[in-house]
Amino acid sequence: MRLDWLVLGSVLSVSAYAQGDDLRAKLEGKWQQQGDSASSTVWEIHQKPNAVHIVRVQGDKPAADYECNTLGKDCNVKDSGHSVTVSLYFNGPSLVEFETRGKETVKRRFLANGDDGMDMDVIPVVPEGKTETVHFKRVTETKP
Repeated sequence: MRLDWLVLGSVLSVSAYAQGDDLRAKLEGKWQQQGDSASSTVWEIHQKPNAVHIVRVQGDKPAADYECNTLGKDCNVKDSGHSVTVSLYFNGPSLVEFETRGKETVKRRFLANGDDGMDMDVIPVVPEGKTETVHFKRVTETKP
């Protein structure tokens, strides 16, 4: 009986891990904030082995383009012309980003929502604040 539970637990763990990898893969691509498209934010997420490349465009202006080559470690990057420290890692199916700009720290949690949706929780850490969830739709490139 005990062996049955051990086998069942192993199968469920492998299944959950595989599902997490599948949801992580769905984060790959270009995402546009829902709402007013003229002033919306576009995030691009590109995954590599042990690295994540992020591109963010605010309205029609590039805001950030950086790659953290070691997940879970601090990266010094430029964001809108300012020096910031970023740390990226995966927590299950979510991509988590901590961004420290001066004395402020914000946590962002990216999670695929189906095939063409992504939710980003923006959590002010220092100073503490109210969590906001921003919804994105996948941008599909049209070829001429």
